[in-house]
Amino acid sequence: MNDSRDSMRDHDFVLRLIEELEAGRPVALCTVLATRGSMPRGAGARMAAFADGDFMGTVGGGRVEQMALDRALALAAGTGEPFLEWLTMETTGMACGGDALIACDLLGRVDLDALRDAQRLNAQSQPGVYCESWEGGAHHTEVLSLDELASDDSRATLEAPLWDEASKSYAEPLGSDPVAYVFGAGHVSHALVPVLASVGFRVVVYDDRPELAVAERFPAAERVLCGDFRSLGEQVQVSRRDYVVVATHGHAADIDVLERIAPAEPVYTGCLGSARKSAFAKGVLAKRGVSQAWIDSLCMPIGDDILAVTPGEIAISITGEMIRHRAELRPVRPHEH
Repeated sequence: MNDSRDSMRDHDFVLRLIEELEAGRPVALCTVLATRGSMPRGAGARMAAFADGDFMGTVGGGRVEQMALDRALALAAGTGEPFLEWLTMETTGMACGGDALIACDLLGRVDLDALRDAQRLNAQSQPGVYCESWEGGAHHTEVLSLDELASDDSRATLEAPLWDEASKSYAEPLGSDPVAYVFGAGHVSHALVPVLASVGFRVVVYDDRPELAVAERFPAAERVLCGDFRSLGEQVQVSRRDYVVVATHGHAADIDVLERIAPAEPVYTGCLGSARKSAFAKGVLAKRGVSQAWIDSLCMPIGDDILAVTPGEIAISITGEMIRHRAELRPVRPHEH
């Protein structure tokens, strides 16, 4: 789970920005866009400075923060200038640590609208993206819901803030963290859920058997739901950021689940079963009109090939595959190019 303190997902932080702007008071906002090396705060950390000398948030402390704060306070007071630059060990005079790309600008009316949109998406736990651009030297801000992003837009599956140097653009995920939906509450799921939770996945379990879909069996899950697989949309809303594991009690139920989550095109979908069962299920899905591109993207059979046999071993193989997919979505840090 990502650190949401002093970010666009921090309710109190965003609310204070909205209140200051609605009152007509100037606000200078500093944002860590990217880092290199070891830094206390990563991309997405923010600090706001006000004309009365007050400030809130942190971009990491130390000399980097002091330099950013001094310039932000001057900007809020009307005596400074916006900036977008790397604060490095050389420019800060620090003997150790890393570098931070920090942007600082005065917020305006357009930003107020974006902040309100961000607060709304966060309050509704609806995934979206807070987008900023400095193309041509001007600062532009907008908030986009996942529905407003093209199917091939990488921002739709963003799990951490991303700075793109070429386009001078920044994107920060809004709403709640992605959910790992586990459909099926049998032996494999019982072993899988605590492992997924231990490595940072938010887990929701769904099954159609009341005797198995019991919260006490899955203490590591955020929610345990019971209902017909054919009407799962009544209780869950799978998004493009989410992860899905299908491990129901039979191939017919597996296919029902896969067919119903297909329109969302989750970032990861895996289904338990043999190669033969997988081929059969994919054929049925194709006949039912499911996108072939999405069918081809399925991890089916699910899990990394570690010759797993027991539920515990299968749980580890599934978790390993999901960790790899999650890691592949993380932005490349500048020093890793």
